[in-house]
Order: sequence, then C-alpha cells, then structure tokens
Amino acid sequence: MFTILSGLLTALSFATSDMLSQSVTRATRPLQQMLWVFATGAIIIVPVALVFEGLPDAWEWRGVGLAALAGVTYFVHLFCLLHGLRVGDLGLVCALTSLQGAYVAIVVVILGEPVTPLLAFALCLCAVGAVLTSFEGKAKSTKGALWAIAAGVTGAAGMLCFVYSDAGWLSQAAISRTVSLAITLPVALLTGSVMVPKAFRGRAVAAGALELSGIVFLSLAFTLGLPAVGGVTATQYGTFAVILGFVLLHERPRRHQWVGIVCTIGGVSLLAAIV
Repeated sequence: MFTILSGLLTALSFATSDMLSQSVTRATRPLQQMLWVFATGAIIIVPVALVFEGLPDAWEWRGVGLAALAGVTYFVHLFCLLHGLRVGDLGLVCALTSLQGAYVAIVVVILGEPVTPLLAFALCLCAVGAVLTSFEGKAKSTKGALWAIAAGVTGAAGMLCFVYSDAGWLSQAAISRTVSLAITLPVALLTGSVMVPKAFRGRAVAAGALELSGIVFLSLAFTLGLPAVGGVTATQYGTFAVILGFVLLHERPRRHQWVGIVCTIGGVSLLAAIV
C-alpha cells in the first residue's frame, strides 16, 4: 500500500511541479525557472545528504561521476521540457516526456535483455502513442512535441546514470542538483536576468520543492516494495498531467491525440511493470 502511495505521490509531485513551472516559464524564460528549481532543490537536499550520508567515500568515485553526469543530462532534460511547456499543452508535453521509460527499455534490450512478446507490444504501443499525440493535422495543439521527445531522451539518460550509480540515493540527488545548478547559474547570468518577477516567485520555489519531493517519493517507492509496483504508479505522471491540464488549464486535445496520450501512458506503464 505504501509503495503504491509513494509512487502516486511521485507522479503527482512531478506533474504539479511542471504545471507551476509552465506558468513561470511563460512569464519569464526557461533558464530563469531552471535556476530557481535547481537552487531550491540544492538548498534542501545538500545539507540533508551531508547529515545522513556524509561526503562520498573514495571508492564511490564511479557512483559520484555517474551522479554528476546525471546532473548534466538533467540540465538538458529540464531545458527541453520547459521549452516544450512554454509553447505546448501540459498534458501533451508531459505524456510525450514520459516516453523516457520506453527509451530506457530500448537501452536495456540493446544491452542484452530478451525481447518478449509483451515487451514488444509495450514498445509498439508507445510508438503508436507518440505518433498519434504528435500528429498535428489541422490543429495547433502539438506545439512543443519535439521538445518533449528530446526531454524524454535526456531524461532516460539521467535515469540510467542513477540506475548504475552506487552512491547513496541522497548523495545522488545532492550531487546531481549541485552540478545542474553549477551549469545553469553561469548560463543564465550570461544570457539575461536570473530574477523571477515577484508575483511568480512562490510558484517558482514551489515547483523546485515539488520536483525534489518527486525524487524522494520515487526512492521511497523503490525502497518500500517491489520496483515494478513503484514504477507503474510513478509513470502515471503523464496521467496526472493530462488531468491537471484538462481540469485546471482547460486544455482540449483533439480526438486522435487523446488516443495517442492513452496509448503512450498505457505503454509506459506496461514497460514499468515488465522491465
């Protein structure tokens, strides 16, 4: 029960964080919001990691390096995601970003995992969902689709870094957030202002705290129970984003896009259960 609850809280945290970041990014620019998200996360997680896990040992250099690489990939991931959210719908962009689970599965297959009929079906379902969701036709609601797909690819790279890192989960989060912040700060300073308008600062900080809480809940989900259970519930991130977009933002995807979103979320959930 607690595994399911943690997984669902993971999905809800990420979806709500993205919704708040979308409003801030549209009022400012992606790099400003990224800076506030990473700064909020680092301020919270670094002292906690030092207290409970201390500095990484010398033999953990491989895990530290992979956590740092995850910070680099997450910088690119969030940059692409926020660009997608700036011009596109929350539900559509997040559904396509959740395809990162499919990309991880493809890498696992390349590394030698046997392709079962169920795995092949899940991958095909993701592919069909991506095509239908991204197909514009006469609509203009697919803006941000390419950014979302890029966010999914880079997000998958970050996930793989965490999977193969042997550092503690708190240390992983602290190192990756610090590296992401170290990259974002100079880039943001060199390209414009780093300040968020006063009216949006609360949302910017809340988005950073929720993004960090999503990582915490995900770790709890994998610690408390079966990874498959935590994975399936956490991948409902796309589902929550679609609901938030429909109810709060009044987003109305076209009929074939609804089918694509359902296929995408279903395929990613199935992959989380079997990989």
